[in-house]
Amino acid sequence: MQKISLTFFSLFITLNCSSQTLPDFNPPKNYKLVIETKGDLDKDGINEVVYAFDTDKPDGNNGLKRILYICKQLDGKIKLWKSSSTILRSNKDCGFCVDAGVNLSIKISNNTLITGQTFNHNSRHYSTWKNIYRYQNNDWFLIGSTLNDYDTCDFNYQYDINFSTKKVSVAYTYGSCDDDKKIPKDRFYNFKYPFKAIPKMDGFAPGKAELKIPATSKYFYY
Repeated sequence: MQKISLTFFSLFITLNCSSQTLPDFNPPKNYKLVIETKGDLDKDGINEVVYAFDTDKPDGNNGLKRILYICKQLDGKIKLWKSSSTILRSNKDCGFCVDAGVNLSIKISNNTLITGQTFNHNSRHYSTWKNIYRYQNNDWFLIGSTLNDYDTCDFNYQYDINFSTKKVSVAYTYGSCDDDKKIPKDRFYNFKYPFKAIPKMDGFAPGKAELKIPATSKYFYY
C-alpha cells in the first residue's frame, strides 16, 4: 500500500510540475490548422494532441512553411510540449500536385508519432516518406523511416530503416506498361548500417539524407 501511495504521489508531482513549466498552447491567429490527431505518446495513459499548421512564412517557392506541435492535456488545458519546423514539407512542396497541396497524414500508434508525405515528380512518378518518431530518454527521436519511390509503370524502389536495430532493407522491383520492353532484374539488399546514433527529431528533414549501400555503387535515402 505504501509503495502504491508513493507511486501516485510521484505521478501527481510530475503532472503538477509539468503543468507549471509547459506554456499554454496559443498558435498565431494567422496560422491555418491542417491536421489534428490525438493519442498517448509517453505511455502515461493520457492522450497528447498533435497539430499541423500552415504558417504565414513563405518558403521561397510560392508556398508556406508548415509547423508541427505536440501538446499535452494538463489540468483541462492544452500545453505546448514540443514543436518542429523541419519534419513537415511546405504546403506546396509537392511537385505536380496542382492545387491539392502535399498529401499529408499524421497518426499516433503504439506510442509513436507517424507522418506520411508524398511528392509528385510527374503524372506517374511519386515519392512517399513515412517517418516514425518516439519520445524516449527525455527527447524525440526518429526510430523508423520508409521511402517508397515508384513509377506506376516502370519501377518501385523501397528504402526501409529501423534506426533502433540499425537494420536497412532496400528493394528494387521493376515492371513495364509496354509488352515488348525488357524488364530489369529485381534486386534486394538487407544489411546493418553503422549509424553513429539514432537521429533526433530536431533538425531532421525527410528526404535529405543520402548514404551509400555497403559494397555497391548504390545509395539509400531517408
